[in-house]
Amino acid sequence: MCFSLIGCVMLDRCMLHNFAGNIEMYGILDAIASGPIDARTSVNSTMVGIGMSMEGIEQNPIVYDLMSEMAFQHKKIDVKAWVDMYSTRRYGQPLPLIQEGWNVLYHTIYNCTDGAYDKNRDVIVAFPDVDPSLISVQHERSHHYDKPYSGTIVREITDPFDRPHLWYSTSDVIYALELFITSGDELSRCNTYRYDLVDLTRQVLAKYANELFYKVIEAYKSHDVHGMTLLSQRFLELVEDLDTLLACHDGFLLGPWLESAKQLAQNEEQERQFEWNARTQITMWFDNTEEEASLLRDYGNKYWSGLLHDYYGPRAAIYFKYLTESLERGEDFKLMEWRREWIKLTNEWQSRRNIFPVESRGDALNTSRWVFNKYLNLSNPERKLILEY
Repeated sequence: MCFSLIGCVMLDRCMLHNFAGNIEMYGILDAIASGPIDARTSVNSTMVGIGMSMEGIEQNPIVYDLMSEMAFQHKKIDVKAWVDMYSTRRYGQPLPLIQEGWNVLYHTIYNCTDGAYDKNRDVIVAFPDVDPSLISVQHERSHHYDKPYSGTIVREITDPFDRPHLWYSTSDVIYALELFITSGDELSRCNTYRYDLVDLTRQVLAKYANELFYKVIEAYKSHDVHGMTLLSQRFLELVEDLDTLLACHDGFLLGPWLESAKQLAQNEEQERQFEWNARTQITMWFDNTEEEASLLRDYGNKYWSGLLHDYYGPRAAIYFKYLTESLERGEDFKLMEWRREWIKLTNEWQSRRNIFPVESRGDALNTSRWVFNKYLNLSNPERKLILEY
């Protein structure tokens, strides 16, 4: 996550944390709290400052808060103590449960030590463009979601499928989310708490959606039409519920992105062009053909309310439709037909002019509680049914 820019006589410690403004909770707080100090105090160091060179900044405020503070630090920081104070500063009061929740996040989401840089490839926002028969499913024990889960391995294929990045125990992060929800009655008036609650709930459900997708593929490969239909409907329902959750905070809306682009225009022609540019940047960059997607599809993907309902959900529904037809007709998956329909959906969406809200609606705490009980509460009968697959 950190790298150095080296000149002739000076060196800056610089953090490249995010690509394309993707929304993903991710970071390495220990590296931020020590890296600049190690660089400055190293033998023959010519370091003169620190910097940040992200492609997008409106995510992971804790990462940028700590990195900004390091410009004024002469010693390494005790991250545990700093995180405890961070939650107090961020929400205006010290709450033991919230501090415990942030401590869990510090040791999980914000402790990515697997050496992989993070480019969000969650299935919802970066749907795999690959023949399902080329995704082999291997069973392996895991503590994720309290049940053995299906890890996927993609054999040598011509259509790349970048697996979602997962570097932490999802069950631990679900526990942190429970602590956040439990503290909601005391903090629900705090805007920064509502942002963090929506973001953390989104993070948990996004990883759950990845697992649902793998179960869909497993049912397909087992020729289980009923199971595949049930699981794919559950996936699409989750996308809609996530859209409802994201609508509860201004920081997760599609509308402001499009409206800010249109406001730069000086005439109707420019407004149409600028909106098209804004829609294209977050979906598929315009070097596709009717049957070949751009290599930069989903590069600028976003978890934004409006985008899930209007684009990501319909795209997934097309793929699931072709899965169902493949099983019902006893035919191979029609990859090229899926691509044509997906690319057509994308290009038409990029040219549309429909308006999206620029202000949040809905109660963040109540909505988070609702989706938690629906998808993560093990006593929920629907949840138990999904776990049986």
